[in-house]
Amino acid sequence: MCNIAAHPLLHSDPGGLTMSVLLAHRSRRTSASLAALAFVTAAVMLTACTAPPPEPGGESTADGAINVGFTVAPTTLDPASGCTLDDARLTSALYVQLVQNGVKDGPDDTEEVDPTVVEPYFASSWDVSDDGLTYTFHLNEGWTFPSGEPMDAEAVKYSLERANTIAGCGQAIINDLYTDPLLIQEITAVDDATVEIDLDHPDPDFLLAMATSAASIVDPSLVEANGGVAEALPNEWLTTNEAGSGPYRLTEYEPGTRAVLTRDPDFQGEPGASEVINVNWIQSDSAMQLQIENGTLDIAQGLTKTSAKAIEDKGELKVVTSYATANMQFLMPNDTAPWDNAKLREAVTYAIPYQDILDNVLQGYGQLYYGPIPPTMPGYDDSVAGARTYDLDKAKQLAEESGVELPVTVELDILSSDPTQSSIATILQGALSEIGIDLEVKAMSEAEWGEAVYGLTAPSALRLDGPAIFGAGYYLQYDEVCDSAWNTGRICVEGNSELLAEARGALSEEDRDAALSQLQENWVAESPKVPLYLDGTAVVMASGFQYRWSPTTDMRFWAVG
Repeated sequence: MCNIAAHPLLHSDPGGLTMSVLLAHRSRRTSASLAALAFVTAAVMLTACTAPPPEPGGESTADGAINVGFTVAPTTLDPASGCTLDDARLTSALYVQLVQNGVKDGPDDTEEVDPTVVEPYFASSWDVSDDGLTYTFHLNEGWTFPSGEPMDAEAVKYSLERANTIAGCGQAIINDLYTDPLLIQEITAVDDATVEIDLDHPDPDFLLAMATSAASIVDPSLVEANGGVAEALPNEWLTTNEAGSGPYRLTEYEPGTRAVLTRDPDFQGEPGASEVINVNWIQSDSAMQLQIENGTLDIAQGLTKTSAKAIEDKGELKVVTSYATANMQFLMPNDTAPWDNAKLREAVTYAIPYQDILDNVLQGYGQLYYGPIPPTMPGYDDSVAGARTYDLDKAKQLAEESGVELPVTVELDILSSDPTQSSIATILQGALSEIGIDLEVKAMSEAEWGEAVYGLTAPSALRLDGPAIFGAGYYLQYDEVCDSAWNTGRICVEGNSELLAEARGALSEEDRDAALSQLQENWVAESPKVPLYLDGTAVVMASGFQYRWSPTTDMRFWAVG
């Protein structure tokens, strides 16, 4: 593995989780915005390895190399510090976890990860105590790290305790967002092949947290030889290097530009489908489209919906659309005029032409709904949170009934780097002007936007959002807790904090869904923000490509057939 010189990633407050770290700590961003915000003082030197870059567009076989392109690069390779789904992209292939998500059939002869199902990975099985407080994992025996050191119960204990100690985004994720107190109370290496984890309280979604890359098992010998573990501080060496346990090794890395992952022939688990994965980060949409069309890339993820649609219409490449939980939201801070008026917020929800946005901006790559839980997530109640319809007459009537003196001018903060947000902002300007709300669009840099939105000062904003854990309990912990520092909409729906606590602690799906259904009904009645659509990821790939969709872009099973 090559060594990359790098400046350390610095927290704004090394002693703890101040606002900027808490914002990154939300661990839910699917856009580049949180990646930029997570460590705003980070400065990574783009120092390349001495090996020459791979020749793109070479002949690929199912057992050979694949060439993939993404738009957003990770901010760190440390699974315990990564805050975004983009950060998890490489770590999913470089590390193993105790458990992994299941698999189901996907669209167009592909597979999809089933994020609601947990299956064995490094743990061959596990037991849960009757009170739900103790998880005992039985590990595969004989596994070793590439260094030759044993991968055993002590390594698992070290890895999870390290995530808690450095207190980055990984801590929030492995604790299912229970951080005061931490969900994980004690980790015991019973013997080499047995790990026992004691929880502060029962949590039915704990195994989902253990399936994330934040719960990755690192090689303690490599970590200790390269900076070790410091309380509330990231490990700078792991920012650009790996101490992995997974099916691939990082053999070349230029942060923000390219990476090469090579299959580890000594990996004791299921081997990677391709021998080599050449990863390229391509910010230019036109350049990525050209490379996938001319065969330089085998798969492209991150193209604009317009480019993906143009490729799909040509019919020469496969375009697969998959859905996780990423959704575009129009934030209306509920504690600030004019949004402190529920009638006016409801008027806004009927004034927006959702289908126009879906057809003309998303090119059809999306789904409509209206509620706090995305329709792909367990607990979603379509009878309560189905799509809201455009009804301008009703919107005008509600605006008049609100008693707010109209017209009123409100600033709308968007990302200057996001053409989708720009297009949506234009539509919103025209639509809301019909009910007396004049939006002044302010296009901001990622840092400026992050400071405004996550610093809770944005008058209104667009935000692409989605959770690290595929569970309503984790996701709603942000917006349904009135005094949460992560509640960007300043939402406080009466009774919902209690319903959320009830749902999170429910030991049966029936009890959980009943609490969540009432929570959604309460939420819809208050119209606290507007989920404009569930985002569909349109991935373009060569014909015959072996593909498995995952929200974290797990490349272990990708290959050219």
